[in-house]
Amino acid sequence: MSDRLSSFGADSSEIQYTDGNWTRIDSGTYLSRDLNATVTFDFNGTLIAVAGTIQSQLPVQDSHSPLSYVLDGEDDLSFLFNASLPNIYASPELLQGPHTLAIRLLTANTTLSVSGGNITTWQPESASPNHHRTIAIIAGTVGGLVVLVVMLLALLLFRRRQRHYPSTPYALGPLQANLPSTKEAFTSPKYSNHGLSFTQSTDSVNVLPRVKAPPPPLPGPGKTPVKAPRPKPSAQ
Repeated sequence: MSDRLSSFGADSSEIQYTDGNWTRIDSGTYLSRDLNATVTFDFNGTLIAVAGTIQSQLPVQDSHSPLSYVLDGEDDLSFLFNASLPNIYASPELLQGPHTLAIRLLTANTTLSVSGGNITTWQPESASPNHHRTIAIIAGTVGGLVVLVVMLLALLLFRRRQRHYPSTPYALGPLQANLPSTKEAFTSPKYSNHGLSFTQSTDSVNVLPRVKAPPPPLPGPGKTPVKAPRPKPSAQ
């Protein structure tokens, strides 16, 4: 946000000279010696300053202003008149919008002259490329943080699930005995277990072939099979 200062001249269409005889001189200044001569300003802004002079046959005292100021329909007593200043009025800070100022001459035998002034207008600053670049950097950083948080949450949930549902260990096969390859390895005391070694089978017990139980032996020749005794009937 910034303030823009614009100047206007005494011939501006936003200025009205009433309640007296006003004369325009070659320098573009309007002046009047009539009592109650009024100049009115319609402006749009936050501040207004009016340039002009007061000339009187009698000394003008700063504590007794020869002018009255009506801002937006109410008397404005905030400005302290000073004959040595180039401005005959400077408003307090106002809200941005349309305003009306009326300046009236209150002292006889006095000349009021108006030469122009300036208006301060508030206006928002346009977004610069650096501003857009900063927004893009912030958005990218926030997006990266969101992705990182989502990944961390997913990893945490995965580990918690693994803790509740442990994986089933792989069933190893039986031990396999490896015989010594030489007679020396079997008989020499240098080798422990007489050269025998054992290794764990990598085949799962579940995939090993199942061996069927052998059928019962048949009776030999000349022998009759022995029948199982029948159970005796119970006595009633």
